[in-house]
Amino acid sequence: MNKAELLQTTNEILEEANQDEIEVLTLLLNGLKKKQNNKISSYIGALLHAEGEYLEESFSIRIPNTPIIQNALNIVHGGITATLLDSAMGGLAHHILPPDKAAVTTEIKINYVAPGVGKELSCKSNLIHKGNKTIVTEGKVFRDDGTLIAHSTASFFIINRG
Repeated sequence: MNKAELLQTTNEILEEANQDEIEVLTLLLNGLKKKQNNKISSYIGALLHAEGEYLEESFSIRIPNTPIIQNALNIVHGGITATLLDSAMGGLAHHILPPDKAAVTTEIKINYVAPGVGKELSCKSNLIHKGNKTIVTEGKVFRDDGTLIAHSTASFFIINRG
């Protein structure tokens, strides 16, 4: 699809869009703008409107709970919760490695314990083990009322950056 076709399609969508659909499109476009302006490094981070913070041997990510990430029950989709956990634990793994190394997920285990509702989700990851070939982390996702939504552990294989 070229720019002219995209503009035409967008106009057609806007002609029939209700307020919820306009809000979703605005969220998508604002996320893309953050990616273009290098305020967020990945498209998934832009889609989620993620904000991260490193603290010693932990990494935290916060995301707003928007219609983009909700399932048909109006709760956060489990796959989004998994993505948030993998991003936080993987972000921690990358942060503790030297610049010539990277980490890729080799295993992730998630226990979902409560529905994802509220205005915001936060995920905190902590280091369990750092070896020469693997890193093991844990992560927890919380609602804005402090309720635990999910707990996870993950292993990452250390690779050379190419």
